[in-house]
Amino acid sequence: MLPVCYDAYAGTLGRFTRAEIFTLVAEAGYEGINIPVNSSFLGELSTAEIEDAVNLAEKHNLIAPTIGFGNHILTTPARKAEALQHFEIVLDIACRFDAEIIGVWVNPSENVSREASLDTLADNLSHMVTPCSEHGMKIALEFEKGCPLDNYREGITFIEDTGLQVYLTCDTYHLFNDGAEPHAAAHAMKGCLGDVHVSGSNRGEPGSGVFDFETFAQGLKEIGFSGPLVVQYKMEDVASIARSCEFTSRFRKMIVK
Repeated sequence: MLPVCYDAYAGTLGRFTRAEIFTLVAEAGYEGINIPVNSSFLGELSTAEIEDAVNLAEKHNLIAPTIGFGNHILTTPARKAEALQHFEIVLDIACRFDAEIIGVWVNPSENVSREASLDTLADNLSHMVTPCSEHGMKIALEFEKGCPLDNYREGITFIEDTGLQVYLTCDTYHLFNDGAEPHAAAHAMKGCLGDVHVSGSNRGEPGSGVFDFETFAQGLKEIGFSGPLVVQYKMEDVASIARSCEFTSRFRKMIVK
């Protein structure tokens, strides 16, 4: 329940090798790691690269409950075929890791309207939901200011309007930038919240900045949230990897106490 995981985000990905990242994450005390399906983490996505990541996870006793849809083209009308081809790769990798969630960042597409972006997203998702469900997985959509799903309210509306069985990723950084009240936001997402990204309000390490984690935790507790807690921030100080794990473990205690 609520595994504390690390995402090799800015400052980590590209700075360390894949093997070094797994070692850092395990030594810092995390239970899991997010696997981004992109060349920065998995190279050419070859069988050997994927097998290496699986072996590293097993070696360090790390689970991978979340898999990142690394090719950000699900909102691009001209690239539907490519997006679904990438989905096949992502789904296969998710199965290898026995993942729970495939995370999708709902990216803006150049010269594409919001309406066309969301129509394209819905069409692509309509081909992805059933295969995911058959493998016991969920798709979670991450909202962000300035993106086709600007905030959690738009995320909920998208799910309701399309009738698609998809969920939301709530990043505390994006929630803060939206000016949302954390407790109310948690309750609004009851039933459609897949996972939570844990970050400082300035995108620094969790616990930095002014986001109200205590109030958010109370809301998550009241809705019975039990998904992964994924630490995602711009890492500058390597020692912050362990500090972020400790902070997020305390945050989890506020949710489950």
